[in-house]
Amino acid sequence: MKHPKLISHAEGDFWTFQVPTYFVNDDGIQDGEGLEIKLCRGNKMDENAPRQEGVFTETLLQLCKEYLEGVNKGELASRDTSVAITKIDEALLWIGKRAEDRKMREVQGTYLK
Repeated sequence: MKHPKLISHAEGDFWTFQVPTYFVNDDGIQDGEGLEIKLCRGNKMDENAPRQEGVFTETLLQLCKEYLEGVNKGELASRDTSVAITKIDEALLWIGKRAEDRKMREVQGTYLK
């Protein structure tokens, strides 16, 4: 089985990731074929800048949060998972704050600071 924390991307490409996948069979956890995840990329002020359709980091965090909330019930519920959910909420809060700040300064969707 591949290490579940290992992901890869091409040197200098921080927008496309190869993520290992897994499946459970009678022998335990087995390696899957993997999955490519693309992050949204682009600059609304420069049509020549590279653009890529993809997901936002907030979407991935929300997916993780909803999954953890779904399994953190009954006998599977744990303090550790509850803390992880809280930390994801915190990450979403700060990312949202950053987005609002960038929107107010009219630099959202650009590579400007």
